[in-house]
Amino acid sequence: MKWFLTMALMLAAVPSFAQTPPITDAQTRLIGCFGEAFTLVEHIWRIAPSHLEHLSDEAARPGAASRTDYLAGLVTSAVEADHGSAFAIVRNLDGCMTDAIARPSPDATTAILATAVRTELDSGLEDVAALIAQVREKRELLERVIVSPAPARSLDTPLDAYLSFAQRIKDDLLRLRGRADALIAASTPSAK
Repeated sequence: MKWFLTMALMLAAVPSFAQTPPITDAQTRLIGCFGEAFTLVEHIWRIAPSHLEHLSDEAARPGAASRTDYLAGLVTSAVEADHGSAFAIVRNLDGCMTDAIARPSPDATTAILATAVRTELDSGLEDVAALIAQVREKRELLERVIVSPAPARSLDTPLDAYLSFAQRIKDDLLRLRGRADALIAASTPSAK
């Protein structure tokens, strides 16, 4: 508590004329990019694995083989709702990064913000690797219970949707990470 009070008094003593430079359009855009990247990581880290875990729990319940339509519906909802919204966030993040790259601001603040976005993307890459491992772990259970007997069904196995989602998100994250690296390079002030 003493430390907090000391810091508060020190901050109050800072002269009012010591102002920070105004935030640039690129910096504002990068703050939005960070929010999009954070939300995408939530989808990869929390929502997709939770949905897969719920599907696995339902598949492990007694009598699951008689509820294949219900289980197939869970897969469809993941593809339509959860995965679809994650790809919408990727599109938003892609537009955000495009806008930020078009207006680079060579200053330390912009470089730090771009680095924060890249850090979130790196976190997403770690999480997508964990999701792929989770899918592989659940493979036997799900393929045993959820079958696709009718040729009209679009999913050959229940895991196709999850694996294709994970691979596509991984590719998107790698592409976006490369763009973040380019933005960091463009915004880092050169030492003279």
